Amino acid sequence: MRLENSELRAFRAVVEEGGFKRAAESLHISQSAVSQAVAGLESKLEAPLIQRGKELRLSDVGKRLFEHAVDVLREEQQALEDIAHLKQGNAETLSLGLSASINRFYAPRLISAYYRDNPQTRMKIAELPGRSIISEVLAGNVELGLGPFQKQMSAFTTIPLYSDSRHLVVSPRHPHYPEMVRGDEKALNLTPLITSALDNPDMRPSILRLRDQFSTVWEVNSLSLRIHMVAEGMGVTFIDHKLLEEHPACADLHIMDDVSFGSIAKEVGLYYRAGRHLSVSARNFIALCKQFWGL
Repeated sequence: MRLENSELRAFRAVVEEGGFKRAAESLHISQSAVSQAVAGLESKLEAPLIQRGKELRLSDVGKRLFEHAVDVLREEQQALEDIAHLKQGNAETLSLGLSASINRFYAPRLISAYYRDNPQTRMKIAELPGRSIISEVLAGNVELGLGPFQKQMSAFTTIPLYSDSRHLVVSPRHPHYPEMVRGDEKALNLTPLITSALDNPDMRPSILRLRDQFSTVWEVNSLSLRIHMVAEGMGVTFIDHKLLEEHPACADLHIMDDVSFGSIAKEVGLYYRAGRHLSVSARNFIALCKQFWGL
């Protein structure tokens, strides 16, 4: 069984446009052609995709197929764009998602070195929370991820670069600072955990249990704002060891070593979707990172 991109394109248009007629108009084909494409998919999958009625609704199978269609067609579009640029004599795109710590301490030197050797390569670089990098690489929005590995990385090819640790910290301005310094874990039940993003429990179930130790979780993507909020005594957070050593705003923060879960070891590196054929730009960046970290 093979799902053709033309069928997926018609199905995605039906979902995004909210109906067969508008999908046909957006694709500049007949409405019957759109209907036949969706019917062909339903026949191949032996399951209805759309619950027809006054309002278009997807079945569970339809929802999963829509996710697949978005991924496949995005990759197709990216490939066509890359081919067009290559035909014009332009280089490929380095598509990279990286964490805030990587961006602060390593990215400027890495990107400068990469540019010196690859001046014609286009760059698409995004600073993202660790969980979001995972999602963006899986979705095909970025080719390479550079940041902390998660608990489950079976969907990726991973390239470890270095080991680090994260530490739970509190400010002297926090109203429960004395209790926390003494390692009183009950005091943590009264304060928010300020973190970069809400994790997917399927990816990091242990982190879900960890977060149950706090009163609530505040999602703040900005690293500098998280540090400011913790410094003001609004809550606690986990911060990378290197950041604690070198960031001036972290100088007064206290590491809660006496808390049983106050330290989390982590592996940091590159990763990409397992089985994916990497672009030349991605392979060049991987080689640079290995050289940078002496691997």
